[in-house]
Amino acid sequence: MKRALISVYDKSGIDDFAQKLVRNNYEIISSGGTAKHLSENGIKVTLVREITGTKEMLDGRVKTLHPHIFGGILAREQDGEELMKLGIGFFHMVVCDLYPFEDVVSKPDVDFENAIENIDIGGVSLIRAGAKNFERVIVISDTADFEWIAEKIEHDGVTFEERLSLAKKSFMYTTRYDSAIANFLSRQDGRDQTLPSTICIPIVKIADLRYGENPHQRGALYRELGQGTALPFEKHQGKKLSFINIIDMESAITIANSFAEVTAAIIKHTNPCGIGIGKDTLEAYQRALSTDSMSAFGGIIGLNRKVTEKTAMEIIKSFKEVVVAPSYDTGALEIFKKKKNLRIVQIDKQTYRTLDYRAFFGGWLIQETDTYEINENEWEFVSNRKPDESERNALRFAWKVVGFVKSNAIVLTDNTRTIGIGAGQMSRIDAAELAVKKAKQAGLDVKGTFLASDAFFPFRDSIDFAAKEAITAVIEPGGSKRDSEVIEAANEHNIVLVFTHRRHFRH
Repeated sequence: MKRALISVYDKSGIDDFAQKLVRNNYEIISSGGTAKHLSENGIKVTLVREITGTKEMLDGRVKTLHPHIFGGILAREQDGEELMKLGIGFFHMVVCDLYPFEDVVSKPDVDFENAIENIDIGGVSLIRAGAKNFERVIVISDTADFEWIAEKIEHDGVTFEERLSLAKKSFMYTTRYDSAIANFLSRQDGRDQTLPSTICIPIVKIADLRYGENPHQRGALYRELGQGTALPFEKHQGKKLSFINIIDMESAITIANSFAEVTAAIIKHTNPCGIGIGKDTLEAYQRALSTDSMSAFGGIIGLNRKVTEKTAMEIIKSFKEVVVAPSYDTGALEIFKKKKNLRIVQIDKQTYRTLDYRAFFGGWLIQETDTYEINENEWEFVSNRKPDESERNALRFAWKVVGFVKSNAIVLTDNTRTIGIGAGQMSRIDAAELAVKKAKQAGLDVKGTFLASDAFFPFRDSIDFAAKEAITAVIEPGGSKRDSEVIEAANEHNIVLVFTHRRHFRH
């Protein structure tokens, strides 16, 4: 008779799986709550203390940590004679998961003592021992594997390759678990709670991509262990996604989701070439497209509402690479099929990182994620002319938009759409001139528009340029040593000038 050690926190499906093991000549060894659960479901269980001769101790902190358990798991076939002398039997399977440490510490009111008690010791040891000896022991740390393993045991057995796969999964599981503990404890050392002294990021490959940033570069999508093995989105149709498709998708949907209003964003190389809000997705998209329809060619569209048939009909009038939205009408999906290469992606719920990671030649740079909030309570109205409520609304829109544009950034807007965007320029006046140029190329009037700058104006030249183009109001962080000259220029031209006292560089 083979022996299986079962010790699980999550009891989902364990009684059915254990019954199948018993039918296939396995003896079940268990302890604590698992043994009680299995017994209550009519499964014969040998208690761990009957194997070890030792009762559980320290309020359950020590149950399975014993040579008669670990010797039976770690022993190789050639160790059989030694085991017999010691009165230890082989274990052939370990079924184990861990205390829910990650769930416990994810709660905002987590109690430190409770967190510590939810650090699993015996379970991690059992999993690692079984995974180390995978050539002889089947180790199961995921309930999703119950069904196929039971089927294999019933028929042709679990192969070496399958045991190896289970071992890899188990080590990934314990790696993630240890990383969660290390990250939690690092936040308790009295330093900055947001940027801990140690950060562990275990990740696993989910899918190969069409290619990387360029076709000669390979690329793949990875997710953090614990986030599941499924893609974090659903692709309804279209060509395989590439590295830059996904980067631009994130920009598009993040911009759209940052607005409460129905919003559309069209992205090209992570920069918006148009953002619009409207009464529905059609109007929002049309307004976004009107900013720069030339640059929108081959762009990525992000929408924060269900895509309708009318919106789909409008989108397919010109070439786009990707559409990403929370949902689609059935009719819209049918319309998109007319463009078989167009990628239609659904992201039901977007998750946000609190930290932003970037690799560089010497290591990693990590910062708090910019949430691009308005923070209007920090605004200072420094010009003689103050904005009315309509103008303030347009300034809110312009200030949010500029945070999503690569620096140096200048955007021109009305209160529902971008009019001109100047992105990634080396000087601020160049960015302003580019924004006006792009607006005029699109046949849009810049007179009476609102200008936002992601950082302060070092000179008054940008204000003088704005006045020349009859721009109504300007919003910028302030903080230049020449702020007084900039304010003076705004007053000379009767332009509203608002200092936000918050910069939005984006690199």
